[in-house]
Amino acid sequence: MWNDIELLTSDDTGSGYLSVGSRKEHGTALYQVDLLAKISSEKASLNPKIQACSLSNGFIIVVDQSVILLDSVCRLLQLHLIFDTEVDVVGLCQEGKFLLVGERSGNLHLIHVTSKQTLLTNAFIQKANDENQRTYRNLVIEKDGSSEGTYYMLLLTNNGFFCITNLQLAKIQQAIENVDFNTAKKGTGNCAFSKWEPDSSKKGMTVKNVLDAEIIKGAKKFQLIDNLLFVLDTDNVLSLWDIYTLTPIWNWPSLHIEEFLLTTEAESPSSVTWQGITNLKLVALTITADKMKNLVVYSLPMMEILYSLEVSSVSSLVQSGISTDTIYLLEGICKNDSKLSEDSVSVVVLRCLTEALPENRLSRLLHKHRFAEAESFAIQFGLDVELVYKVKSNDILERLALSSADTSEQTKWQKLVDEAKENLHKIQDDEFVVNYCLEAQWITYETTQEMLNYAKTRLLKKEDKTVPVYSDGLKEVLRAHAKLTTFYGAFGPEKFSGSSWIEFLNNEDDLKDIFLQLREGNLVCAQYLWLRHRANFENRFDVKMLENLLNSISTPVSLQKLCPWLKNDVIPFVRRAVPEGQKILAKWLEQAARNLELTDKANWPENGLQLAEVFFTAEKPNELVLVSCWQWISLKDYQNTEEVCQLRTLVNNLQELITLHRKYNCKLALSDFEKENATTIVFRMFDKVLAPELIPSILEKFIRVYMREHGLQEEELLLLYIEDLLKRCSSKSTSLFETAWEAKAMAVIGCLSDTDKPSELFELQEDEALRRVLYLLLSRPIDYSSRMLFVFATSATTTLGVRQLTFAHRARALQCLLYLADKETIESLFKKPMQEVKSYLKCITFLASFETLNIPITYELFCNSPKEGMIKGLWKNHSHESMAVRLVTELCLEYKIYDLQLWNGLLQKLLGFNMIPYLRKVLTAISSIHSLWQVPYFSKAWQRVVQIPLLSASCPLSPSQLSDCRESLIAVLECPVSDDLDMIAVARQYVQLELPAFALACLMLMPHSEKRHQQIKNFLGSCNPQIILQQLEEHMNTGQLAGFSHQIRNLILNNIISKKEFGILAKTKYFQVLKLHMMNSNNITELVNYLANELSLDEASVFITEYSKHCGKPVPPDAAPCEILKMFLGGSP
Repeated sequence: MWNDIELLTSDDTGSGYLSVGSRKEHGTALYQVDLLAKISSEKASLNPKIQACSLSNGFIIVVDQSVILLDSVCRLLQLHLIFDTEVDVVGLCQEGKFLLVGERSGNLHLIHVTSKQTLLTNAFIQKANDENQRTYRNLVIEKDGSSEGTYYMLLLTNNGFFCITNLQLAKIQQAIENVDFNTAKKGTGNCAFSKWEPDSSKKGMTVKNVLDAEIIKGAKKFQLIDNLLFVLDTDNVLSLWDIYTLTPIWNWPSLHIEEFLLTTEAESPSSVTWQGITNLKLVALTITADKMKNLVVYSLPMMEILYSLEVSSVSSLVQSGISTDTIYLLEGICKNDSKLSEDSVSVVVLRCLTEALPENRLSRLLHKHRFAEAESFAIQFGLDVELVYKVKSNDILERLALSSADTSEQTKWQKLVDEAKENLHKIQDDEFVVNYCLEAQWITYETTQEMLNYAKTRLLKKEDKTVPVYSDGLKEVLRAHAKLTTFYGAFGPEKFSGSSWIEFLNNEDDLKDIFLQLREGNLVCAQYLWLRHRANFENRFDVKMLENLLNSISTPVSLQKLCPWLKNDVIPFVRRAVPEGQKILAKWLEQAARNLELTDKANWPENGLQLAEVFFTAEKPNELVLVSCWQWISLKDYQNTEEVCQLRTLVNNLQELITLHRKYNCKLALSDFEKENATTIVFRMFDKVLAPELIPSILEKFIRVYMREHGLQEEELLLLYIEDLLKRCSSKSTSLFETAWEAKAMAVIGCLSDTDKPSELFELQEDEALRRVLYLLLSRPIDYSSRMLFVFATSATTTLGVRQLTFAHRARALQCLLYLADKETIESLFKKPMQEVKSYLKCITFLASFETLNIPITYELFCNSPKEGMIKGLWKNHSHESMAVRLVTELCLEYKIYDLQLWNGLLQKLLGFNMIPYLRKVLTAISSIHSLWQVPYFSKAWQRVVQIPLLSASCPLSPSQLSDCRESLIAVLECPVSDDLDMIAVARQYVQLELPAFALACLMLMPHSEKRHQQIKNFLGSCNPQIILQQLEEHMNTGQLAGFSHQIRNLILNNIISKKEFGILAKTKYFQVLKLHMMNSNNITELVNYLANELSLDEASVFITEYSKHCGKPVPPDAAPCEILKMFLGGSP
């Protein structure tokens, strides 16, 4: 039973067998195919009889015995009827209120649609003997223009036709009683078809013309347009006739047409004549030689195929008006089931075909992700095929985001990656490709690196690199490359995922990641991130950021890792970037050092001193030479703040506290020590002596030495101690006999009797090293010196003669003034804020360099000139002089001139003049300017800066050469374009210098994953792991290299574990490091087996005990070694 009716708004049903997407479709025109309705049956039917007609007042669908009436737009089901036999004909009239249905049994029904009542059922003819022969062939209902509400009906049967006139539906009952049934059997015999007209005199129909069967065997369907009659005969041949004379005009015998319709672009069918037949289109269901059925749209009269669509074998055109612009198709479909016949139908669908723009069709295909079909369609219609590739790429992007790096899904996501690569090769839009490579959540680190390299290569091929041109795309790719290198060094490839990478890439706040790692206690990772990103945030770093940085350092923390980082990196950075932050830094160091007395008491006070003194032992700010002359001015303002003085006092106290303990064997708490002086410390030293009989030896060995070094009078001090002891202890004594304090007092008194020893006095002498000029100036009143220096710094001539002062003289005078005088004095002399005075110093320092180059320029001209034009003029005329190159570099950095061509030339000249140390500082300074990364000499300069110190070194390495080798590796880590460096060449040089750990670090930073893995594998097979671990400990475990050394250590240890070569480290101090590494990775079974088999059960049981304690599951203390081993292997991880 066809009783499941579903009305649809589109063909996006999700059911593949309802789609037309996989069928053959061609032609010069384009039709959009939509699905309007779906009628289903519980059981499949073999070749069901289907038909439909589209009328102005409704849409009628017939499937076997079912009749379905929809509204004209197929959105509303109005009536669903099921009859006893198959339905042959249907009709609708009176504005859709009455439905006529003719059954195979011969019954004709008149049904009122609104009330769903059958008003009339009458059998006009007996059922045909042949079950497959239709009883009724056609039904025509037309309005009678002579009377309103009156219709006439023509009913064509299998052996004639009925003409029912005067059908007054308004008075249906009376019409049924009075209707005149005239049965006409004329036209039978040897006539194929005839022309009839109403005859008013006879009140019936009269034959006007007939066509002999010798000309045409029989007619299946007619379509009349004015004087043109289209006839489809029983041989499925379509012909065209003149209606008045019934003479043939045209025929198409080569086409096997099963059904046909006519459509026109004219406003009405009556406007179509033979001359206007070009406005007609013929829609036909054709059957090919291989029995395939197609819906074909032809242009008339040339019968050119405009559109063709393959349809199912059970299909029918929906009869509709000729002027409609929509073609309706009723199609029977069967679900994919090999057991059913091809003609079996379980679903009947109603489709509408509307002529559409190719762009709209392409859009729909892309929306449904039918990319292969969309690609061929775009090529066929000359559309933008690149749009197809872009949409497909974005679809892959979304699917990649839902994928994971799980090995079980490796085949799936690798296929997506390969598909994305293939697709990107077809896209010519470089901007899209670059953004795609940047935004995609690639599954692995290696794939991400490969795609970034692909984007970079595409951009470089498009540009003439001899003349640098600014490119946003290349800038972003280089930035992403640098970020990827940072991710690899900080977290390792094992922690890589598409989502984590995109989050890391899009994070503009580099400090946020550093703070997070510090809070989580991952100091080495934070150090590495700091090293890589420092240049990015240096210009915007402020006091608030410094506070966040210090507050993020979690406790407890390893001072062996923290102190070198603070000393070599953070403190110089703060002094350079935010000098006022020194107060905060000093205060934090003081408090952190004091806290160590409670949190790390075992290593106190040495740990406190180690942390506190880094402020004073830190490296000087690493500034460029020409600008460094005014940097110390800001530092000077914060050298003697209250916080710094308190930290200096703490350092001195801790030094004395350590000396007191180590040299004089007296251990005091810091808070107690700060309350004491030299005299009372002697008292505390006596108090610490537990037995009175030890006092003479303690006095001789420790206390007397302390008193001499501090210039204390021994006899007087001993008497004072006895007095102090008496005051403190006599009131507390409850015994009449000798107490402990009394015995101690007596022992001290005994020491007083030894007066023969001469008193030895020691004087501490300090070397004085004062600058000669400052010494001379300090001999005069500060007011006089300040005024004199002010005159020199601001006058054009001296007061001693007519010789003009040079800018170098003025700069030196102003430097002395700023060093000697305080801020208030300087501002009162200049009548300007201190900041403007510093700016004046910058200008005259630059002018001094112009002066040295014999370039005449005044202060006013320098201040008022456009800096970019002045710099380019200086470069054009003096680029052959090394000092001029240096001056141009300084000016560009100071005034933020970042012209690509100019900087390319600057870097080239700095290399040419072999100014490598200076070039190193310049490269660090411009690392935050991403646009300069695309300058060709940027990566070349980094390569030379890294390699030249290595080329000049030789074995055995001196301390300075070893330091240069460390700096080269730091440069590799800092380099934002490290992917462009020749890492193999650098690694080879490190190997020649017997630094395999440094060489391995370079190999790990190689950009290409496959090449990197192979190089590392070969290197590990030929090197000694113990030497690498030793060099990591000695040269890379602290400072700026500490952040990456843990990656190298993990690589070495994992390589040993994978090869099960535990014996390499078995008798070395690094065996404990290997044990700890395996415990942290929860994978100790192989090592336990090694210990049990190669060393001893005791070693194995001790290791298992340590691991169990590490996991929080201690083993029973009385368990025997063999029991521990058995218990572990029984449930080993």
